[in-house]
Amino acid sequence: MKKYGLVLLSVVLLLGLLSACGGNGKNNNDAAKANKENANNTPSAEVAAESKDPVELEMSVWGSDAQVALYDELAEEYNKLHPNVTVKTTVIPWADYQQKLAIMAATKTSPDIVWISERMIPQFMNGGQLLDISSVKEDAAYAFDDIIPSTLTAFEKDGKLYGIPFSTPPQVVFYNKNLFEANGLKSPMQLYEEGNWTYDEMVKASEAISKPQEGVYGVKFIQNSSNWSDNLIPLIWAMGGEIFNEDTTQFAMNTPETAKAINLFKGLLDKKAHPSIGEQLTFDTGKLGMAFENVTRTSAYRDKVDFEWDIAPLPEGDHGVKMPIGFGGYSIFKDAEYPEEALEYLKFISNKENAAKVAEFFVPQRESVLYSDEYLNKFPFPTVETMKVAAYDRLAEGIIRPSHPNWVKIDEQVTLNLDAILLGSTTTEQALKIMEDSINPLLK
Repeated sequence: MKKYGLVLLSVVLLLGLLSACGGNGKNNNDAAKANKENANNTPSAEVAAESKDPVELEMSVWGSDAQVALYDELAEEYNKLHPNVTVKTTVIPWADYQQKLAIMAATKTSPDIVWISERMIPQFMNGGQLLDISSVKEDAAYAFDDIIPSTLTAFEKDGKLYGIPFSTPPQVVFYNKNLFEANGLKSPMQLYEEGNWTYDEMVKASEAISKPQEGVYGVKFIQNSSNWSDNLIPLIWAMGGEIFNEDTTQFAMNTPETAKAINLFKGLLDKKAHPSIGEQLTFDTGKLGMAFENVTRTSAYRDKVDFEWDIAPLPEGDHGVKMPIGFGGYSIFKDAEYPEEALEYLKFISNKENAAKVAEFFVPQRESVLYSDEYLNKFPFPTVETMKVAAYDRLAEGIIRPSHPNWVKIDEQVTLNLDAILLGSTTTEQALKIMEDSINPLLK
């Protein structure tokens, strides 16, 4: 838009100069006609004023085919408004995403715009590799104030902004109503409404539902220990534990509170109320009483599940509930060849209109979209009230999971020692001490 502004100013000055040099009535009429035509065709007017130099932008994602198709449609729409700008969407598998992005950034071959998760932001933001996009706050048409503030914290540093979220799904509990009813149990939502939805009640229900000889289990937190952070962090928080100290300079998991949380999880495994680590059992099979997952899974289960189910908020622990929110955002690499054009495209795909389109797959970051009748009533189930109680009304208090520039190495150490705990080759307390000794040097 900066280029557009300069070109437009030049046009205005040129017209003024021609007029001052004795322009006649015909010239004035022609100019008025041109202005009227432009006013009736704003996109074309913008295009005409912009540079005609071809611009090719690349955007990397880890999404599904349907999600990529949506971004391809947005790119085509943008291209109609800006014929000289084309956007290519590149898919990088999630498992390789952060490492590949790091290599591309180091070799200055990174895409212009990237999807980025909360785990990746510290590495690239602290490394000075992301573009400061604070200027979006001053664009009245962009309506920056519409974005829920808690979803922006991961992208803020020293008063500057380095990205815009597109998905901030809170975590909820999916539960199989048939299994709860078959065992004469109150459902998680019923317990929540009574004020009794706690981790102790969750454990009782899990043990009551489980019939491992039939392949039925009460609850599932994690698929394997390598994704421990997805669901063990909220349990650790609920018991009063933390991952790091406040300024992320000390490892903080070596505490009785964290040990209690891990031992609760291990107890579920030992009693076979939780599937074995690595077992590929998913909620839609109907053999799990509960599954702790992001609320975005509702879109998948609506079409696949043939039993009665619902969602509930996370249970309370000794220290209440801290709601973790997942995170996906857009950032621009500082070495992008066309940073101004990349920023305009970022604003386009995250404006109100297109945030509503992206909300087909993700929990929107804009309040006007999240609480719109169109979004809340898009699906009949789970009900609007349940979705608000279990998820959306908690977004303002949501906390993005902690991370660190050395997260990959930290994650490896936690996973290694968590495996040792779960295999019974060491005690929880011994493993937490080993984690502390090995991870603290990574925080210096």
